[in-house]
This record gives sequence, structure tokens and C-alpha cells, in this order.
Amino acid sequence: MSSLHNLFCCMKSREPNSTTNNPTTMNFLQLPGKTAAATNKPRAQVALAPQHGLMDWIRKMNNTPNISGTNGKLLTVTEEELAKHNKKTDCWAAISGNVYNITPYLDYHPGGVDEIMKGAGIDATALFQEIHSWVNFGSMLEKCLVGRLVTKHGPIDGALAKKKSLPSRLRFDFRQPDSKSLTLFIYTTCLTLTVEKIFVNIENGKNLTILIFIDGFVHTISIELLELVTNDFNVRISSNKQDQIEIDLKKQTDQMWKSVGKFASNHLSICPMQDFEPIYFNATLIKRTSVTHDSDWYTFSLPSNVFMLPPIGYHIRLQRTKDGVIITKPYTVVNKLDEENKSLSEHTIELLIKHYIDRTMTPMLQQLSIGDTIEMSSAEGAFDTARIDMCRTLVLIAAGTGLTPMIRILNYATKQIDNEQNRDIFLLFFNKTQKDILCGAELQAMSEKYKFTVHNILSRPESDWTGETGYIRGELLHRLLPEPPSKTNVTNTLVCVCGPAPFSKLAFDLLKEHGYNDSHLHLFLG
Repeated sequence: MSSLHNLFCCMKSREPNSTTNNPTTMNFLQLPGKTAAATNKPRAQVALAPQHGLMDWIRKMNNTPNISGTNGKLLTVTEEELAKHNKKTDCWAAISGNVYNITPYLDYHPGGVDEIMKGAGIDATALFQEIHSWVNFGSMLEKCLVGRLVTKHGPIDGALAKKKSLPSRLRFDFRQPDSKSLTLFIYTTCLTLTVEKIFVNIENGKNLTILIFIDGFVHTISIELLELVTNDFNVRISSNKQDQIEIDLKKQTDQMWKSVGKFASNHLSICPMQDFEPIYFNATLIKRTSVTHDSDWYTFSLPSNVFMLPPIGYHIRLQRTKDGVIITKPYTVVNKLDEENKSLSEHTIELLIKHYIDRTMTPMLQQLSIGDTIEMSSAEGAFDTARIDMCRTLVLIAAGTGLTPMIRILNYATKQIDNEQNRDIFLLFFNKTQKDILCGAELQAMSEKYKFTVHNILSRPESDWTGETGYIRGELLHRLLPEPPSKTNVTNTLVCVCGPAPFSKLAFDLLKEHGYNDSHLHLFLG
């Protein structure tokens, strides 16, 4: 077996390592069209002091304890706080929503100290993108990370931080360690990357499509492979670099490849999430369990050629054709209450669906038998769990099946309570009657276990109902919710709302009247 990984690089050709024992060489693939680097403006180079090269910086970063100055903690940094750190002896800069302490890096910057100081104490995203967007700053400054930048409008989303320009294309390598396998390495600049942000589909063992969700954009890698691979593949985040994806593929035929194949037309494309058309595949119904008189819990099995672990708050679409018309309906991906880690699987998708007699999709779902298939899409969404991480007061307002995104939010937030992170949680759950309350017993047990507040509000209560009644209204919110945070506190409170469109719109308006602002609110819209 060769002791060397043969490389395919999407950026530029590289010579194979001369120490390889394998006489077979790989073709090095180029990016289609111009690379991101080709569009960057040239920058002046300055003479650096001895032992101040790239490798010297990497050694310094990895060998200097507390190089960020935060003792390993990730801080919430306001624009006012960022502006204080604008000197050569104390220099912070924000790039794509992340704040870095670049003080120790100044003397290592190839463009000189004066050039990099242009970004001192400010959001330097636009400057960075203009000069050298090709640089993987996430790895370059990994240990210098101070925390997330927030403004009066809330946390900075990396996609919004770039404003006029799309994010840079991702870089990748294919490495072929032997004749039976190959590994795809994808390099991002996202330090909060998780496998939930990755979708993989290998169609007919030949067409490899990978979607990566970063800061509101969908990055697509699409390759027609040279030869066939199996559906036995592995997806992971590198144990050494949090911004690096690794995908192991197994070849169907035991042979060394001379190239990886060819790029599809959408290879390395970048699209805002709201404009992206998802990928569809056939999922199989393997279980259906009654939850209430008109709601069922559905479990679908994913095909072996698909990897998908939808992030919290994301939804998929189910699609069927009836009388020549394509019917599509989005459904939030759920997990059992208090069992987020137990039931989360890349092999199954769970949905909590309420059936409506007068609708089109749910009667078709009720007609499905165990073993039947239905078209399912790749995941979509915009919710960021970092907002939960930062908040100390979490308010969830749901109506009917609007509970579905709240289930995984509760699972995530209460797990942090288990880890001794203090947080006040309030759930206001609106339904018509008591028999309509989804997961009522589970919510009660979970609220008692984790000491959070649940208010069930019924619009058509039975005579023996002793809880809250009526519809969502200002008086109710004033009475049941904590006081809104101060105008300067934009991250300590998060309010999530989900329900029918009129309910969500009214809730949004009432919350604004109550003193909450846009930075506190997240609406899940179907």
C-alpha cells in the first residue's frame, strides 16, 4: 500500500510527492472557469522578520496558550466593545460574524502591519473579501477566535456580513490512499460546522452531489465520478480542524483511479438558501403512530445513497403527484421530546403531522402503507442554534402543529441545563381543545424535570378546564411572559413563534407592542 495520499486538487496542479511507492499518478483537476483567487486585487508584499513565515505563525498559534486572550471562552462582542480594540497592542477584527484577536498575528501578516490595521476594531468582512477572499481565515486564525459579533439588530449572520458579494467558493481535495477507497476533503471557513449542515447524495453510484449549508447560503459540490462507488460512505467533521469536512468513499471495483471524473454544471455553485431548489429522493414509510385524534408520528427511512441530518428548526418537503398535479408540502423535522440524541439518525426522518380532511397532502399520507415510498427533499431552513447558546431567556409560542420546531429546540436547550447552563424557558401552547394538545404528557414530564414553564391555552375548553383560555392577545403575553429585555441587550432573550400564518403575524405584532424587537424574534414560516 502506498504510504502517500495521491491528491486531486480543485485549485491548481501540484506535483505528486516523490516519496510515493505507487507508480500510478493522479490527474489534478482544475476549477471550472475562474477561481475566486483570480478576481482578487493584487496586494503588496513586505519583508517579514526572520521566523515570521506562515509555518512559524501556525507553530506559534498552536503552541501559545490562551492566544485569543479569552481563556477558551467564546464571547458575545458588541460593536462598541470591538471598537475599543483598535491598537497594535490590542487589536481585534471581525470577519463574517466572528471576532478574532489578531494582535499576535500582526507581525506575521505578509501585507504588513499597516495594511491589516485597516480592519482594527471594525467589521472587516468587506475589506477581507476585497483583498483576499481565497484565504481560509477560519484555519489561519482558529485559536484567536474571541466570539461572535452582535449589533443592535442582533448577531451578525455571515451571509449578511458579506452584503454585496457571495461567499468564496469552497476548496477541496480528493485523496486516494489505496485501490479500494478515496476520501474527499472539503475546506470551509466555518468554525461552527456540524454534520447536520451537510447533505450527500450518490445517485446510481456515479453522480456525487454534496450540499453544505453555511451562513444562509447553499454550497454545491457536484461531480460525475470516474468509476462507481458503493453506498457505504462516511461523513464527518475533521477531528483536527472544525472547519474541514471529510467524506470516505468505497470503490465498487478494486483499482487505482487516474482521475476523479468530471464536474457537473452546478459544481461549486453558491445560492442563497431561500432561492435554492432542493434535491428530491424517495423515502420509505416504516412506522406510523397515533399521537392525538387527528395527528400521527411518521418515521421515514432514507435510501442508503443519501446522508441527511437536518439541523434544528429545518424542514423537508414531501411531494406527490395527483391527477397530473404536483403537490408539495413542507414539514418540520422532529425528534421525540427529551430524546434528541437517541432518535437522531442519518437513516431516518421523523415528522409530526396533523391530518386535515379538506387538504390535499394529508389524505394522501394517510393512504400510505408501511413500505410505500414518497418523494422527500433535502432540508431547508435558516434557524441558528447559536441564538439558543447565547440566550438566557427562551420563549416559545406555538399553535397546533407549530409545536414541531419547538420540540427539538426544547431538547437542545434542556440538554444545556443538564450541563449546568442556567436558562429560563417559557412555552405558550395554543390549541382548540384539550384533546388537540400534542405531546401533552411528555411536555408536562419534561417541564417538571427541567423546571421550565408551560402554559396551555385553549380557545374551546371543556367545562372542567382550569387553565388559560382564549386566543393570543396582548393582555395574555403581558401576564405570562417575563419583562422584555433592555434595548441594549440583544442576545440574552430569544422568542420563537410558529403556527398558522395569521397567528404568527398577530403574535409578532403583539410581541413588538410588548417591547420585543426584531433581534429577539424568530418566526418559523411554513
